Amino acid sequence: MIGIQDFIANAGEKNFLDAGLEKRFIGAVTRNRGAILKNLQSAGSLGFVKGVGPQTWAKIVKHVVKLKAANIDTVVTTDIHRLIRLSDTLNGKTGFKKIEFPVSAIDGFDPFNMAVAFKEGFVDVKVYDAPKFRLGEETFGPYKNQRVELPTAAAVLLICRNRAEVIT
Repeated sequence: MIGIQDFIANAGEKNFLDAGLEKRFIGAVTRNRGAILKNLQSAGSLGFVKGVGPQTWAKIVKHVVKLKAANIDTVVTTDIHRLIRLSDTLNGKTGFKKIEFPVSAIDGFDPFNMAVAFKEGFVDVKVYDAPKFRLGEETFGPYKNQRVELPTAAAVLLICRNRAEVIT
């Protein structure tokens, strides 16, 4: 009930519209907001508000449940290899390394620059098909059935993505 209380106490017209309420019901809820909140606290129910029926309350409850729900990425959650990765270990699908950084730095995080593992050397590869891509400050491709000498990080990325193979 706390989620419903918070929603009713703080919701504006847009929030109620997002919950699927029509304007006439929004007016009834906002005019009676104090009484609704008091009834929620004392009786633990939404109570009776003239002009607001069970369907409107159901829309509010469904919306609050949706807002409070935790969306889980089931693919990641069931794959124990993705849940825990030690620092500086490699991702098998990109060749990038796992690095740690504070949550406050997430907006500036660039994995194509900051998580590159192999920063030295070159590798001759046959690239089957690869779009234009960037690693660090360099751009590579596009490539189609070409023999190319690439920096190790670019070659590893394409090999991991099954777009290239090492030429020996």
